[in-house]
Amino acid sequence: MTNMPRIQKALTACLQCGYCISVCEAHNQTPWESVTPRGKIYYLNQLSAADALDGVLKREVSLNPYFIDAMYKCTGCGNCEVVCHAQIPLVELWEECRKWFVESGVGPMPAHKGMATKVAECHNPYGESDKNRGDWWPADVPKSDTPDVIFFAGCTGSYRQQGIPQNGARVLARAGVKMNILGKDEWCCSSPLLRTGNDKFSLACAEKVVEKADGMGAKDMVMTCAGCFKTVSTDFGKYYAKVGQNVYHFAQYVENLISARKLPLNHEFKAKVTYHDPCHLGRHMGVFDAPRNVLKKIKGIELIEMERNRENSRCCGAGGGYKSQYNDFAVNVAAERVRDAEETGAEIIVTCCPFCVTNLSQGAKKINSKIKVMDLSDILLKVTEPITPVEDKTETPKAARIEAAKPAAEAEPISEAIPLSAPAVPAVKQEAAIAVRPEAKISAVIQEPEKIKVTSVVVEDTTKNDEVEDYIDDDAFTDNSPEALVRRASWNKGLRCRRDYGNCCVPVAFVKSKVAVYVSKSLSKENEAALKDDGWAILRFDENEITDGEDQAAEIRIAVKDNLKALKKKKRR
Repeated sequence: MTNMPRIQKALTACLQCGYCISVCEAHNQTPWESVTPRGKIYYLNQLSAADALDGVLKREVSLNPYFIDAMYKCTGCGNCEVVCHAQIPLVELWEECRKWFVESGVGPMPAHKGMATKVAECHNPYGESDKNRGDWWPADVPKSDTPDVIFFAGCTGSYRQQGIPQNGARVLARAGVKMNILGKDEWCCSSPLLRTGNDKFSLACAEKVVEKADGMGAKDMVMTCAGCFKTVSTDFGKYYAKVGQNVYHFAQYVENLISARKLPLNHEFKAKVTYHDPCHLGRHMGVFDAPRNVLKKIKGIELIEMERNRENSRCCGAGGGYKSQYNDFAVNVAAERVRDAEETGAEIIVTCCPFCVTNLSQGAKKINSKIKVMDLSDILLKVTEPITPVEDKTETPKAARIEAAKPAAEAEPISEAIPLSAPAVPAVKQEAAIAVRPEAKISAVIQEPEKIKVTSVVVEDTTKNDEVEDYIDDDAFTDNSPEALVRRASWNKGLRCRRDYGNCCVPVAFVKSKVAVYVSKSLSKENEAALKDDGWAILRFDENEITDGEDQAAEIRIAVKDNLKALKKKKRR
């Protein structure tokens, strides 16, 4: 098996102790040794040790369909990794093997192939139109032209569990947070494909989101989806680049707002509640305390922990492509988690992930449980009150007014001097290397597992995917122009800018400080006069003198400080 991935270190480290078996939810549903983490590693070792003698002795050592099926009967939850005495990064191992299967033409499973096709065509695994991506946005929440926060709903929040991001946005609005969304430019983060071995779309998806979010100029990005949170925070940087924003899960951001007394908890919520840790938020990203701290601050809530919680939490069954391909098993796993909650005497299971909400609700229905499943945003909406929106008093330059007809999703930024709406509490460090992987998507049409044919699969070298290559080549939207280099270098120095701003179409505009930057672009005398009359400082750069944009960004930073001082003096007069 010469084309096996470099996983020999992990295979050698396995002690075959079996501690992983008791925590494997897939094994509980399909009690075969081959489905267990130990069984998978044993088979992988046989593949690794295969040689010419196996053929002479007529021993079959190949990627047969039984093994492929066993490898995909895994939720990617990471419980096996938590109990592994050899400290093997098991979820990373499973994803590496699945990627190998896809490259070899023997994976993924039918439901996962369907998701990939839909992402390629529609940029979401449900096959919905890009034009409807932002339809979930609540009508009672205004979109800001200069947002503090980009609210990233994710595919499931945009098209299926819309109530979760809607309530999340309403709660943040009640704290006075200025928000906007990427709308049609919010492509799938590619997590459902990554978790099933397909990384062919991750570069294009990351490029699209990073570039569009960069242009909007917000300081923070907030999401209610645990899978999106993990993928945007860590995987984007592996395939393209980290987003320029601080990435927060909704639970983290809300905890910060409450601590800063910007989100009053006005009402009681009398109920016995237990909290379910989403695998992607908890085990994979280490966010255990934030949602619990929020729940503890709500009057009337009695928080009761399940026996298996935090890093030892039982998976709900919706991750790793397990639900999309093996839905019945996934719902059974969720039912077991519901029984865990019932044993505590709780009336409500609270979680922080749309997939957990979906699958746990289905699990509760299957066993006729009376327990209610709620997202954290649902409860916060009930205990907070709408507030009168604070009028944005930032002056709009006479020569650079925002056209009323401009789509809200394309509105771009925050100035470099506008304070954050949440305290400066560090988000999860995006550069941290986290071995455990998250997520899964619930496919729009649940497919029954196919019957496995007892035939051998010949493993070939990596195959070329023309559809994927065309997809990436046709959408080459990364801007590497001299102007973009200057803009990114400025961003890295903490300066927020807008592109093609106002009627004068300032190429790179630092709005609060009124600094207009032109890179080898002509400026008419009329526009120059209008900008200067309105207090704008104008910088011009020759694109032939730009290498990485650092020198120009340093000059812009000085101009921003100087012009801010000048504007303040002028205002005091």
